[in-house]
Amino acid sequence: MGAITLEAISKSFGPVEVIRDVTLEIPEGELCVVVGPSGSGKSTLLRLIAGLDRPTRGRVLIDGADVTARPAADRGLAMVFQSYALYPHMTVRQNLAFGLENSRMARAEIARRIDEAARMLEIDGLLERRPGQLSGGQRQRVAIGRAIVREPVAFLLDEPLSNLDAELRGAMRAEIAALHRRLGRTMIHVTHDQIEAMTLADRIVVLRDGRVEQVDAPLDLFNRPANRFVAGFIGAPSMNFLTLPVPGPGGAVTLGVRPQHLRLVERGLTVRVEAAENLGAETLVHGTTVTGERLTALLPGQLRPRAGERLVLGHDPADEHRFDTDGRRVG
Repeated sequence: MGAITLEAISKSFGPVEVIRDVTLEIPEGELCVVVGPSGSGKSTLLRLIAGLDRPTRGRVLIDGADVTARPAADRGLAMVFQSYALYPHMTVRQNLAFGLENSRMARAEIARRIDEAARMLEIDGLLERRPGQLSGGQRQRVAIGRAIVREPVAFLLDEPLSNLDAELRGAMRAEIAALHRRLGRTMIHVTHDQIEAMTLADRIVVLRDGRVEQVDAPLDLFNRPANRFVAGFIGAPSMNFLTLPVPGPGGAVTLGVRPQHLRLVERGLTVRVEAAENLGAETLVHGTTVTGERLTALLPGQLRPRAGERLVLGHDPADEHRFDTDGRRVG
């Protein structure tokens, strides 16, 4: 159980259309990550699936059943929020039990579920503490535990790691991936963090202005972006785009090359160095071409190019991407 289908979903707030004709199928057990820039509609899409908002048009189906008009509490889903949304006056145990007690579940079953989730998330030693006595990572585990004890058909995670520092985010990414493997449940994870998306997802949904730009496996998105927007959004540092004149109609195409695929060569593209960042094993070079286009290269080794110095860069033709004047991939 846990297959989720969106059929031509749209959502407007007054005259503003936030979600535009989104059709998407998420099979049972998939970890689907939704990414996009701020304002692209990621959290709104999750709220429509959860039942916290109703679509203006279209249908939401769970395991083939139309739940568009069904309230959130009756959809069998569990949501983990960015803010954790824990009750500060309750202990961890009470936070985990609260929703189950409201559904009049037997005490023995509540205790079993709490003990099982606490062991899984390694928070069994924290059950008598209150949220104010926990670290950010511990609070996030409790928020996930509160979702787990409900034994939902699917988990909805709305930027759950955004309030954590970089080290904790890395650790929690690994925990969410391990949790998904153990539970085997459908998960929809909303984030603006590309690393989260690339490392966690079975498939990534890229949103822009409420529309789906591409849905694909992480490496397929990276290696074959459908358009210039996806190419520039997926991957860090961002892809370089250079204008290439083409004889005849059309006039030009855009050449895309990722910074990681550029190398120092004897004959190639001359770049004037503007700045360089030494990252240890690699050097990130920022520069401009002779035509004034900005370019970034991530080069191996500890280089020390000076501002104003000229480097000659090249790439393997197999690593290049081309886009037409409308931004669509060609070739």
